[in-house]
Parts: sequence; C-alpha cells; structure tokens
Amino acid sequence: MSAAWLDGVSHLVFDWNGTLIDDIDLAVASVNRCCARFGAEPVTRERYRREFGFPIVEFYARLGFDFNRHPFADIVAAYLEHFDAHVARCPMQDSVAELLELAAARGIGASVLSASQNSVLLRTLDAKRLLGSFQHVVGLDHTHASGKRDEALALQARLALPPADTLFIGDTLHDCEVARHVGWRALLVETGHQDRARLDEGGVPVFASLAALVQALSAPAEAGEPS
Repeated sequence: MSAAWLDGVSHLVFDWNGTLIDDIDLAVASVNRCCARFGAEPVTRERYRREFGFPIVEFYARLGFDFNRHPFADIVAAYLEHFDAHVARCPMQDSVAELLELAAARGIGASVLSASQNSVLLRTLDAKRLLGSFQHVVGLDHTHASGKRDEALALQARLALPPADTLFIGDTLHDCEVARHVGWRALLVETGHQDRARLDEGGVPVFASLAALVQALSAPAEAGEPS
C-alpha cells in the first residue's frame, strides 16, 4: 500500500477508543472493577481482546455476568463511572498527528465516530488539543452500548459525499460492519480492543498500528499499482 491507495478518498472517519486513543488498559481495568462488584471472574487483557464485541451486552454475557441478578444497565453505569473519569489521562496512539497531517496535505478531511458518549468524547478531544482537527465529532447520546450504526448514517448525511469516498479507520469488527452498512471503505488497526485473529475475519486491510499505516501511505507508489 502507498499514498496512491488514498486516491478517491475525500474523508477519513476515525473510530476513537483503541484507534486514536490507547485506552485498552483502562477498559480492562474498568471491566474488572465490574467483575469484582457484580460477581464475575476477572479478565486478562488477552481474554478481553479475544471476547470484546458489539452489542456490548453479549460481550458481558460471554464474560459470565448474570443479568438476572444484576441488570445490564447497572453494569454499564459502573463501567462508565470509572472509565469516563480516567479516559482523558490515556495516551494517544503513536502517529495520530502524522496521519492527520498526511491527510490534510492531500486535502482529505477527518471526523471522529465513536461509541463513547458525546460529552465525554468532546471533553477528551479538547483535553488532547485535537478538537479542532476534526470536521465532525459524533458520539452517542445514550448508554445502551448497542453500537454506532445510526450515528454513522447521520454522519454520512452530514458529509454529503458519495459513501465510497470515505475511509473508516477502526479497531474492531463492528467498525467493518458499520462501514459496510453505510457504504464506506474500511481498514483496521490491531492496537485496540480486538486481537489480530478477530480482525482478520473482517476481510479488510489490517495494520499493526497507525504508525505502520502512515509508513505505508508515505511510501512511493509501486509500478503497476492502481492510481
């Protein structure tokens, strides 16, 4: 892959958690606080990344939470209480600035689409001094943890571009599903909430990191590569 691969792309849409911000350790810690509180076995980072997925209710079921004893809404509230209080302290993934600069140099816009609550998302982006880097920032206005398909469709309407002109960069199979639902292109990075074995099921390019993506997109076009 080289920079020519971005030909025809007018806009990048980024997932947030795990893709732009390195919050996997906080997520695991927040889940384990819920495990301790609601009587489930603690999880390792490896199991978390092996099991994580949308809808989140099914993820918690796989982890052994008993919704007859503890309503799912109570578990989500306990998770968010810890996660939202600490997420702004998480580091950004490597090469976020370089990727945004590369896109801007090619006249490609950028937005964020996240399953985080919109208020927390905006506050964290502001804390990272990234709020002005994105044309649109779209999060959730509820805590149902059901995914972000509806939000993606709303963002597509705001972009007013042919869907195939947008590339969605994420870290989970749900991001692939969202992209297909809207008609966007997609690629994934393996620095986030699902492991490589899971991501390979998505049928889209998978990169080790944003840094690896930047390196690939900065490479000269190879002979015979489509332009």
